[in-house]
Amino acid sequence: MDPEKILWSDTSWYAERFEKSAAALVAVGQTVAGDTAAETAEFQRLFTFVAEASPEHFAKLWNDPMAYYWVRRAVHFLAAVRGAPLGRIEVAYCAYTGAAGPLEALRIHLADFSRFALALAILSGRELAFAEPYTTALPLALPGTQLVVGGSGRLSIHGVTTSYIDATYKGECIKLPIADDAPSASTPHIAPCPFVDLEGMRILLNPALFRLPGIGLSSEWTEPASDFQKLHSGALIDALSLVSSFQPQSIAQFQQGLRSLALKPMREGTFSSLSSSELPGAFICSVPCDRYELAATLIHEFHHNRLFHIEENGAFFEEGGEDPIDGENHYSPWRDGPRPLHGLFHALYVYLPVFRFWSAVVCRGELAGIQLAYAKDQLGRIPFQLRIGVNQLRRHARFTSFGSLLFEQMAAETIAAERQACALGISLDLPATSLRANGTLRSVVGGTDARELTIGETLRDHLEKADRLGECEQERQLLDCQLRSGHTPRR
Repeated sequence: MDPEKILWSDTSWYAERFEKSAAALVAVGQTVAGDTAAETAEFQRLFTFVAEASPEHFAKLWNDPMAYYWVRRAVHFLAAVRGAPLGRIEVAYCAYTGAAGPLEALRIHLADFSRFALALAILSGRELAFAEPYTTALPLALPGTQLVVGGSGRLSIHGVTTSYIDATYKGECIKLPIADDAPSASTPHIAPCPFVDLEGMRILLNPALFRLPGIGLSSEWTEPASDFQKLHSGALIDALSLVSSFQPQSIAQFQQGLRSLALKPMREGTFSSLSSSELPGAFICSVPCDRYELAATLIHEFHHNRLFHIEENGAFFEEGGEDPIDGENHYSPWRDGPRPLHGLFHALYVYLPVFRFWSAVVCRGELAGIQLAYAKDQLGRIPFQLRIGVNQLRRHARFTSFGSLLFEQMAAETIAAERQACALGISLDLPATSLRANGTLRSVVGGTDARELTIGETLRDHLEKADRLGECEQERQLLDCQLRSGHTPRR
């Protein structure tokens, strides 16, 4: 196997994950087919409806990020009913829905398959009536389409014709036109979500997609309205154009694996950007911010997605010992709190293409002032962070042969990044520059005299505050040497 190809250019991962997800849906349908409980009868009928779809319509439906999330929950709940332990997301799902256990959660989840049957009926122009009303919270994203049932509160859907959804809202029977040129934002309505087009690629701007039980985002942010997505779609197009210009190999990957994203205000929530392994092809980004930084964030989050796809083909860590996913035990130069080994592996992977983006930007010579200072900050900061990530994984990880293959490739690319930064005249003596919560760039100041800090000083401060177990003493000494001598240490 060629680790460089696996990491950066192989596009087979996207189709393979779709095929596995489709096969898992078939397995769920076959398993539930033997269940005579009345609660599963509607799912079995709707499963047959979906299974009879044309390949084109099914591909649109099941390539949606929500489809992977749904089938994963179904598989895990079926296993839990047979005695397997509930996973972290399944536990959160039960808490969110009020399910008393895996059997009740499974029945709630099977009922939500109505969302996919509804979307397929709209995609294929077919009529569909539900035996039992599908009651759901609004807004509701319809997978495989560009449509969202907007509004607030709960809606009971009875079925769909070729022109409208038949529903009950607050005790009143209503018909929601599928093609509504002027929907009312104050009542339930169907409207297309905003989108951006670039180089033959359409990306939906769909915050409603992330409203899923167990994902845990409901307490982290308030869903921005469609107008917020439209307002900042121009900035997103600018950022995508920068990715296309400075890192065309990534935009080619976007065309294969990116389906939808949501934009949120910088100040909202406890995260700036976020991806979930449960929603392949979707992530959240904060705006407004510098368009170059937004481009770097797109690259960052997409590569989290890509690594989730790669991981479907083999675990990175051996079984036994500490939990590489939930064991938050180790210092990370990218976080203020301890992180699991899996998180360090992901950070190592996503910051390599981010470094290459900033390198290409600086080499082009288009930036000046605070933007150039920030780009140079990234070129000085990221290689040292990558080196810490490599060292931490070498110290603590027990890799599988597949994980070791990919790790050693990334370790070699970290050395190349360090050399590239040196060749560009970048050092840790340069002024540190950061992104404010309001999206503007600023110099980093500190101390009683509020002087400007260097990149090295901010890295050293982070080690002092966050490396509570003293895991990175070697790196701390290197930075101390630099601070005493005024010269960047050899890494």
